Amino acid sequence: MSVSKSKRTYKPAAQRKAQILHCALSAFAEHGYHATSIAEVCGRARIGRATLYQYFADKRDLLVALADQIAERVLKAHDELTPVRIPQGARPTPDQMAAFMQKRMTAILQVLFEDRATAQLVLRAGRGADGVVDGLLKRIDDAVLETLEAQLRVAKEAGVIRPLDEHFVARFFLGGFEKIVLSYLDDDRPIDVETIAREAALLELCGILPRDEASPAPRAGSHRSDS
Repeated sequence: MSVSKSKRTYKPAAQRKAQILHCALSAFAEHGYHATSIAEVCGRARIGRATLYQYFADKRDLLVALADQIAERVLKAHDELTPVRIPQGARPTPDQMAAFMQKRMTAILQVLFEDRATAQLVLRAGRGADGVVDGLLKRIDDAVLETLEAQLRVAKEAGVIRPLDEHFVARFFLGGFEKIVLSYLDDDRPIDVETIAREAALLELCGILPRDEASPAPRAGSHRSDS
């Protein structure tokens, strides 16, 4: 009588790597990054240490890979945004400009917050692993800043925004936007992506419109005195 022997199954490299990351994420979420051991990840993935080390150097490398996944999703959403084009002689209204900016911010925010648990884990754990959060932000910044500067340059040359230093303004905008995102990821406040995007768009727009359009309307009952 022949006895059938169970054979070990092998996964393609990409599939195995994704499985290990999934198991690492679940272990980090349950026990915390610092309390999770490589043995715990291997146990969940049902692999030996040697197999894990074929793909990842150590536990920090797992966290970096999770951060890279977030960066890739954000950059994909960023790359899919329609480039800014302003036809010659066109003068979009402030409301149209605000709606345009809000739509673009919403697209990025939805990607960041669709898997909030992973983003929170990477943010919190990354602070205890040198350079993980900084590396994540730099990868996104390098791509987004170039686009922001180009968009501001197009709008400035078309005369729809005031003369400005697009290099400085792009960094100011991105820094404020990142600070808001990180603050929401750092706690458990409810997220309203549309509201965040709208408020950010309106604040940024006030800083770049020509002075006469950016100035607030005079309050009722106020009078201007001419000397």
